[in-house]
Amino acid sequence: MKNLHIVVHDLHYPLWDKPTVYALFDFIRRNSKKIAGFGLAGDAWDNACIAHHNDGKPLYHVQGGYKRDRLGFERDILTPLEEILPKDAYKKFICGNHERFWDDFVEKHPQMDGLMSHFDGLKMAERGWEYIPLGHAYKIGALNVIHGEILSGIGNQCGTMPSKKAVELYGDNVLAGHTHSPQSFTKISPVDRRKKFMAWISPICGSTNPVYLRNRPTSWLQGFTIVELHPNGKSFNVYPVIVTDGRFSFAGELYGVPVKS
Repeated sequence: MKNLHIVVHDLHYPLWDKPTVYALFDFIRRNSKKIAGFGLAGDAWDNACIAHHNDGKPLYHVQGGYKRDRLGFERDILTPLEEILPKDAYKKFICGNHERFWDDFVEKHPQMDGLMSHFDGLKMAERGWEYIPLGHAYKIGALNVIHGEILSGIGNQCGTMPSKKAVELYGDNVLAGHTHSPQSFTKISPVDRRKKFMAWISPICGSTNPVYLRNRPTSWLQGFTIVELHPNGKSFNVYPVIVTDGRFSFAGELYGVPVKS
């Protein structure tokens, strides 16, 4: 039965964590008969070379860097992923706030309109990927999958419990990323206990210590999320996967390749 749904938040290519991604690929290969679909749930690209917060910082504006990131993503992520996913698995792509940099750049350079989107440049729609606009969601049964930029608001500042904010804001079940720190929160209606909602924040598939952090401490953890959908097509279980040194376990099986110290 195809009841497993894979969700990857915050790959931030080219700041991806290779051991985490390779562990993800290992899981997909060994469970392909069970996988119903796959989602890149926002910030698949870091887009540092066009980001507005890097204006005036030529170190990030490497000649040819934008094209390099596009082609590198196809080589390292997109093509290998498409080769191992089941042919009948759906493929979703959520626009995250780092993909929004495409539009931000066009606002400053309108002559580049139509050329900035990596999604379009790699012909992902023609390759079977469904585009989910910024701020929108797709559903896995009764679970809403979002990127999560809405949880931090203007200025990208986020409180200590974005999962709590997600439940209160959506009044529904939510799986988000964006803040890179796995957590969950539950809310049960005091007048109708059948109304039970839960939200999860996914781990990050990218680096947990990118250069711009200057080695500041964080609560970021690397990994992705597995959602198991029940036969009724509505109920589900969410399993945040934490990848440690390139390995994780699920249902008694060990995946990935250990990283040599």
